Amino acid sequence: MTKRSPEFFSELVAAIAETGSIAAAAKVCRCSTSAVWSWLASSAKGEAGFEVEWMGETVPLHVAAKQATRLVSANILDRFRHRLLGTEEVCRFQGKTVYKRDPALDLYSDQDLEDLGITTRYLKDADGNFVEERQFVQPPVAAVLAYLAAEWPKTWSARSTSTVEIKSTGVQVIKHEYGQAKPKASVPVEIVQEAPTLAPPSPVEVVADDDLADLLGEESEPVELEPIMQEEPTPVVAAEPEPVPSTPTQGLTELQRELLSRLKAGPGATRSAPVRPTGGAADHREDGIGAGQPLPGAVL
Repeated sequence: MTKRSPEFFSELVAAIAETGSIAAAAKVCRCSTSAVWSWLASSAKGEAGFEVEWMGETVPLHVAAKQATRLVSANILDRFRHRLLGTEEVCRFQGKTVYKRDPALDLYSDQDLEDLGITTRYLKDADGNFVEERQFVQPPVAAVLAYLAAEWPKTWSARSTSTVEIKSTGVQVIKHEYGQAKPKASVPVEIVQEAPTLAPPSPVEVVADDDLADLLGEESEPVELEPIMQEEPTPVVAAEPEPVPSTPTQGLTELQRELLSRLKAGPGATRSAPVRPTGGAADHREDGIGAGQPLPGAVL
């Protein structure tokens, strides 16, 4: 089989429909990607020798490749629709497949299973393979709404509101914005007509009144003003100032005079004994008790 035979082209188109990529199909058919694109360009130009048997018809190579690509898109859409109905998937934990356990063996210990000759607690099918744990996966709500908006835009447009019933959480209102939004209505423009030209107001004649009789009223008779009698203020007699003493020491006590005389004498001068204000003895009290002795009734 040569590279440009109808059989080779049929194998190439089948690989494109399976992988969805021209580069991947060229790798499967063991040819270069540039050669495939060159053949497609030559087929599009109408050159001979690029016919291929595809889906019961003999068509050019570029037409068959385009149909194969559309077949991949239809395959993707079919799988997407199937997923929107909910799928059953294999349970995995940290990337590893989870297998079903045999509930009848949960009551036995490991020693009991060893005595009975049972080597595993997991279920096996007729061929001896472990049974995988599977779960039903609900479809994504966003994907369902997107598909409904594409198929029925009038009912499931961007401004529609759908109610999804969920047994576990009650009723949930979901707003979506799928599909093209309706164009907003244009704002009405108000046409303002030109206002008619108004004539200037006629001048108003103003009569000058100097007497202001309309504001102040008629002139009344003159009012005679009576004089107001004011009381004369009572004269204030100033107090006589106190006589200034004739000497600077006049009016001082005996103790103050003693202090002034001692200040005038200066240091080193002969000083007299200090004068007590009470006039008693300096060493003995008037009651006969010497200095340093407590008074009668004093608390020590």
